[in-house]
Amino acid sequence: MLNERTRKKIAREHSRRLSEGDIDGLLDLYAKDVTFEAPVGAGGQAGHEALRAHFESAIAGNVDETIVESVVGQDGRHVLSRITAVMDYRPRGPLYAARGWLPAPEGAEPTALRCHYALLFRVGESGLIEDMRAYWGKPDLETSVDGRSGPFVGPPVIDPDEAALRELPHNYLRLLQKGDVEGTVALFTDDIVFEDPVGGLLLRGKDALREHAFRGSEGKVHEMLGRLVTSMDGRFVVVLGDARVYVPARMRMRMITICEVNEDYLGAHIQGFWGLTDMTIGFPDDDTAPEPALDTARRPERKDALKPFGTPS
Repeated sequence: MLNERTRKKIAREHSRRLSEGDIDGLLDLYAKDVTFEAPVGAGGQAGHEALRAHFESAIAGNVDETIVESVVGQDGRHVLSRITAVMDYRPRGPLYAARGWLPAPEGAEPTALRCHYALLFRVGESGLIEDMRAYWGKPDLETSVDGRSGPFVGPPVIDPDEAALRELPHNYLRLLQKGDVEGTVALFTDDIVFEDPVGGLLLRGKDALREHAFRGSEGKVHEMLGRLVTSMDGRFVVVLGDARVYVPARMRMRMITICEVNEDYLGAHIQGFWGLTDMTIGFPDDDTAPEPALDTARRPERKDALKPFGTPS
């Protein structure tokens, strides 16, 4: 098992080598029999040869990564980062458009591409990455016709299934902070598996989740959500959170949660990643998380084809 700081160092080094175009250095971070899926939902691959091809296309576009946050599991194996990457539109842009992941340009071809994603590594005893998974969906891709400085624009529409997937974390937080335990539990399947944190607490079923939700309700936890990302198969939403815990002691926690849903958009498997290095004990009275931007919109009906999405940023 690797300590938390070592795993976070691996994540930072991975980002640095990718941004510098060091393919051989990147591969040195991976086990020879590594498995990976990037993005999740596009199909898994294995081995250094496939991984080299994956990185070559990113480096050909002069990719530049920025890590927004890195957190760890308490299992000694995982590190999970929220990342924003900017690259040239080519070579990946036309490929993504051909797959239907980006709209085809109607006028001038974009010059830059931006992707928001979550990158999960499982690191072995050797210190090498044994499995890599990159979570991002169509709304997590943005383009610019004015170069890397932007503005970047997301897809003009988002389908109802994607909208429903992204509603779950906001609805969970809204109900939890209202103290509505039963409403919170109703967002999950009867056989929910809840790991919070990964490598620590493991709950199975709604009865266990109900007790967990009660402990975090009615002002005991105040959390702000960051930008959500999803997956290409419509099964996952990944959430960056910043929480202040008031009971039993004051703590600030940075976390990233991977939520897997079923066909009815109920949470089926929740994995909360946060370690001891992601916690701060105590905070002053005036250091409170801002009110989260809650999504109170009703889920679009399946018969509704599309709804507006994406504004310049």
